[in-house]
Amino acid sequence: MKKTALIILLALLPCAMLRAQDSTYARHIIKTLASKKMYGRGFCHHGDSIAAHFLASEMQRIGLLPLQINYMQYYTLDCYSFNGPVSLSINGTQLEPFTQFRILPASHLTRSNKLSEAKWSKQLKDGTWLIGQPQLDTYSPIVGPQKDNPYFIEVIDTLISKKPRKIKADIPIVFHKDYRTQNVMGYVRGVIDSMIVFTAHYDHCGTMGESIIFCGAHDNASGVAAVMDIARIAASKKPYYTMVFMLFSGEESGLLGSHYAAENSPIDFNKVKLLCNIDMFCGGDEGLMVFNAKSQNTKPFFDQLKTLNDETHAALEIRPRDNRPNSDHYWFSNYCPSIFLLTMGGPYGGYHDPYDTCKSCGLNHYNAFLRLILSLAKLD
Repeated sequence: MKKTALIILLALLPCAMLRAQDSTYARHIIKTLASKKMYGRGFCHHGDSIAAHFLASEMQRIGLLPLQINYMQYYTLDCYSFNGPVSLSINGTQLEPFTQFRILPASHLTRSNKLSEAKWSKQLKDGTWLIGQPQLDTYSPIVGPQKDNPYFIEVIDTLISKKPRKIKADIPIVFHKDYRTQNVMGYVRGVIDSMIVFTAHYDHCGTMGESIIFCGAHDNASGVAAVMDIARIAASKKPYYTMVFMLFSGEESGLLGSHYAAENSPIDFNKVKLLCNIDMFCGGDEGLMVFNAKSQNTKPFFDQLKTLNDETHAALEIRPRDNRPNSDHYWFSNYCPSIFLLTMGGPYGGYHDPYDTCKSCGLNHYNAFLRLILSLAKLD
């Protein structure tokens, strides 16, 4: 009995080792993009460009053809960056960045009830609002185009026993007019020129001063890793469909990179069979969610994905959702069948915070989910 069990184990071992190695490339991409040398893939220290050049060189290395010159589609946007350390002292108490205070876009203050609901508030000489809240908001990048008072500061209200009087704030925010950033694009020529397009955004929230870096492993180094993994597999064989791969900057600033790509497309949308956007692909204990799964031109693909899952049991559930402007598929849905895939359930790190790191990035279901997508694209 023991001998038989050993023989079976030895027979299965190569397959198990193969499955374990399937996510090796994805882990490499996530680890690189989520490293501190990328500066959160934001605009401080040109973290977006550092990431883009890494991805372009990786596309070339694995054998993708450039869809634009040197794989780059350049465009401009207005943005802000933190240049130097961030500090805040209230009534003599030095506060810790992010955990005790956060810097948020002024537009978020004007469209919410935060100011009226704040336990205390104070407007500084430069017009910036300082407000006390019981809980700090999810961090969002500060974007333009307004130059005056682009931000407000949230503070944990229980840290300040009296209304703020003595305030010392050093918030070195720099406005960049027409900052040049880039999308990264490559393709693999197929048997036919009908296309399957895979997209993901590679940018993230950047930094909050020098000490806080938003690494963005789940959001969205993981989605980029999946797209690059699909690209690597497509480049190793002659795919049936022509496979196009687009990686966007500017998603965290309002889907700006994908909007530019949709309006200045290097591909013929009439030849696109399906565009599949992948955003936040760690975890997945509860399955997959598909946005824009109910439209007339996308429901057949959702049904096909669900049928494949019923056969393989890769995901606990595949849940359909209506179309929403919540990721980069949105602009393309005006021109071609476009869906947005993301995982449901953990394990993964925080959302728009410094704890979204590789250490928290679980890829337990990655291989199974990727096989579903490869089957949909006829790459299995």
